[in-house]
Amino acid sequence: MSHLEIIRKYALPTIKNFPANGNLGHPLFVQDNARPHVDTKVQEFLTENRVRVMNWPPQSPDLNPIENLWAEVKRSVRKKEKPSNLKELDTLVKRAWREIPPELCRRLIASMPDRVNACIEAKGGPLKY
Repeated sequence: MSHLEIIRKYALPTIKNFPANGNLGHPLFVQDNARPHVDTKVQEFLTENRVRVMNWPPQSPDLNPIENLWAEVKRSVRKKEKPSNLKELDTLVKRAWREIPPELCRRLIASMPDRVNACIEAKGGPLKY
């Protein structure tokens, strides 16, 4: 499944149904500058569907909360039996994603203003923790 198909099938319905946040308006869609994310067709789709996209500094994994979720998935998969084929790996990864506590997602979302401010203070460089 392509990045555009994933956005079309999963992200857009979620974004469209996400409630506006007072004066902040509808949520910002966050993705880094990976090649599939900056593809012309993806950018056109987001523009046509009036999806607000966060302007992402290059080389800034510190801002991306999905990295925290992927780390959680990796930890979970490593705790299980080692998969012997791609189908087993696929099953373990999907199970790990389903088991991510909603509270972790809420904490990561709530941490975004602090992450953005820290990135601004670091002038886009790596953050010091």
